[in-house]
Amino acid sequence: MLRCTILTPKPGRAEAGGQDAAEWSDMLNTFAAVKKWTARPAVKYSIIAIASVLWLFGLSDQLPDLMQTTKYVGISLLMVAVAAIG
Repeated sequence: MLRCTILTPKPGRAEAGGQDAAEWSDMLNTFAAVKKWTARPAVKYSIIAIASVLWLFGLSDQLPDLMQTTKYVGISLLMVAVAAIG
């Protein structure tokens, strides 16, 4: 389950029942809808395929310079590691 401290409501604001609580509820509903939509295999694998093609395009752009290629692959591996931790 994804947890994000940025999206946590500030104490006392959401409990007040004002506009902030309504905005928070709308945001959670939107995230739930996006999560449900991207859970579909066709959408999920299409996103993965598009991201892979874009990554390969970026890699091909870095190939002439060995140092740039190494940086690109290294940063990509760091992003994968951070995503796996989360």
